[in-house]
Amino acid sequence: MILSILTCLASLVALVALIRRNQISLGLPIAYLFGLLLIHVPGALAHSLPWSDLRDSDFVATGIWLTAIGTLAFITGVWLSRNRAVGFHPFVARPRAEFWTFCVVAGWAVTYALRPILASIPSVGAVIDKAGAAWMIGVMLGLRTGIPTLFEQGPRKAFRWLVAMLVFPLLMLLQSGFLSYGSAAMIVCLAPLAVSLRSHWRVAAAFIVVSVFGLSLFVSYFQIRTEIRRVIWGGAALEERLQVTRRIVEDFRWIDLRDPEHLKALDKRLNQNYFTGLAAARLERNEVDYLYGRSVWEGALALVPRVIWPDKPVYAGSPKIVSEMTRLKLHEGTSFGVGNVMEFYVNFGVAGVVLGFFILGWVIGRLDLLAALAERNGDFSRLFLYFLPAVALIQPNGSIIELCSGSAAALLAAFGWGWAWRHWSTWREPRRTRLQIDTPALKLP
Repeated sequence: MILSILTCLASLVALVALIRRNQISLGLPIAYLFGLLLIHVPGALAHSLPWSDLRDSDFVATGIWLTAIGTLAFITGVWLSRNRAVGFHPFVARPRAEFWTFCVVAGWAVTYALRPILASIPSVGAVIDKAGAAWMIGVMLGLRTGIPTLFEQGPRKAFRWLVAMLVFPLLMLLQSGFLSYGSAAMIVCLAPLAVSLRSHWRVAAAFIVVSVFGLSLFVSYFQIRTEIRRVIWGGAALEERLQVTRRIVEDFRWIDLRDPEHLKALDKRLNQNYFTGLAAARLERNEVDYLYGRSVWEGALALVPRVIWPDKPVYAGSPKIVSEMTRLKLHEGTSFGVGNVMEFYVNFGVAGVVLGFFILGWVIGRLDLLAALAERNGDFSRLFLYFLPAVALIQPNGSIIELCSGSAAALLAAFGWGWAWRHWSTWREPRRTRLQIDTPALKLP
């Protein structure tokens, strides 16, 4: 199990080194792989410790072994997606700060104003949901500029974008009681820093700090998550929600791998390996059958909008596959994602894991490269077309149905944002030009 864990971590290091070679990246492959390891490595680590008394370690060992294979296939796909000559692309000056603000304000407006109204409309709700991710573009690009210049320009610029990044996770926690959705968005926003920070040691230190603090925040949340969800799901007022969620900070505890309660928390919620290993064992004993591409076909059907096919028999979500392949009775109050490792494996075995992660790595790697080039060239309308579908694919705990339907909805949302930005920037251009004319030039001594 230790060898598999080390392989996973080495894959992350290799991926960061690969992308930092030319630094034309928004860090999206890093965000995916970090998110994948987050739901596999901590649980496997908890089982591999000599003093651990956690059960079913054989299933966990199988799951982390398949994950290690998947990470190697993923970075191979990313490498091939960037292997073609990129060439030299000069930086094109554009009103970037204005674009960042546009993305954040527009994304928040869609998420918190339009989404509650239109979420129930078939197809439209899915597009609106993915359109809200536009705020991540503004925050990640703002952080990419602000954090590396922290010591030269002071903390004010970076602090502003850090606060903007925390809005979505905090509101998501207060509205739903889940920490995972917000943490996934933060990973996407922080991933470009692994590319833009000049010092390799700073990158390594940042990964360690984020990992330790993130796991500590998780175990602090896990201890009181039942109470948090009871209050929030019961429709409590905002003041009561704030009071109960504040306990995460008040009772904050650093991760302690010798604490049995912390190990149990990692095992229960950051250990996707158990489901994967259990499904693999049942397949080996012929207690269940491989899907042989059934969920892949369902993913293709998910591309058909429900507004066109109202009775489409395909729905987003993973509990059905998890229950079918593991024969477990899942609790309705907890979300269970099938995860990419398990779903690729239950379709075609190890070959499915290799091929699935290779394709996923190539697609995310290519979209990331094209998005970075679009941002560098100042082509912000095209940036939406590559960024939003790539973010929709960064769901290591999701299903193929969610990946396919989400990326298609994100592409439609990207066309809409591209149109909106072109019209907004055209409307703003005369004012911007007038301000430049009216501003007196500085006289040099």
